[in-house]
Amino acid sequence: MLRPYVGLHAGKKSLRMNRWFSAKMLWLTCAMGMALSTVAQAQQVLRRTEHLDSDHPEAWAMNYFTSVALFTGLGVPRARDPGSLELGLEVDWMPKLSKSMKRVGFNGLKEEDLNKAPVLIRPRLTIGLPWQFALSFSYLPSVTVFGVTPDLFAFALERPVYEGPFFTLGARAYGQIGNVKGAFTCPGEVAHFPPGSAHNPFGCERKSSDKATQRYGGLEVSASYRFARLPGVEPYLSFAGNFLDNEFHVHALTFGNKDRTRLVNETWTFSASAGVVYALTERMNLSLGVFYTPLWVTRPPETSSESNSLFNVRSMITYRFF
Repeated sequence: MLRPYVGLHAGKKSLRMNRWFSAKMLWLTCAMGMALSTVAQAQQVLRRTEHLDSDHPEAWAMNYFTSVALFTGLGVPRARDPGSLELGLEVDWMPKLSKSMKRVGFNGLKEEDLNKAPVLIRPRLTIGLPWQFALSFSYLPSVTVFGVTPDLFAFALERPVYEGPFFTLGARAYGQIGNVKGAFTCPGEVAHFPPGSAHNPFGCERKSSDKATQRYGGLEVSASYRFARLPGVEPYLSFAGNFLDNEFHVHALTFGNKDRTRLVNETWTFSASAGVVYALTERMNLSLGVFYTPLWVTRPPETSSESNSLFNVRSMITYRFF
């Protein structure tokens, strides 16, 4: 008679233990759920899209760096044999922006980290097509250099319109798609300081991973003249109209909030180039030129636009295989 009583007593005790354990697990689950909900509410996600005028400080910055990447010609299109192949390496100087010019965030209140790459280096491949056309390509792969990661594909179709003994006139259509990633809004050296401090007034909590999308299309007309007394030297002059379609995607954590702001700007620009092409050998050329595009910006508290144009030096060396 003792064994059934002991078994019954043990069963009741086990049942009470199971109920106690289940109640504790339920309480723990509810507590974790409330904690996660509190964290989720604390880290609000700011999602908004802003369409900017072309003279807005943030739009000016996008137009400035997209203009640096314009796939213009460093010389005048010339007649090529179908199937000919030419490889080039382009090196463009990227001017360093002053402290006031970097102040573009929040409509000109916040200084952004824009002085990253001192030069733009990209390859060019040109293939000769029938009817004197030529097709050029350039691609910058997703390799991080100078703190930025590009993924840019540029292309161009060109043709000489007139070729004489000394004077040449040509036309070139070009475009680009792709983006550049980097910590533009919250660089690591700023996020290192406490949010809200003098060195981190906008509350960056960690290094951002922003993305600038650069899309454009352009049409360029160029002319050159060869002097009989200067063999191998060919000065050129070109003018172009460009349509820029820019976006900037913020990806930052500031004061506990996830900033996912999207900035959009579309604008038309004008650009001009001048330089000289020098024949190093029968197959190798060196091009040196200057590029200019007027850009306008309104920086508060000013209410009128001022000129912050892009002026840089560009160079390219090419080798024709056949």
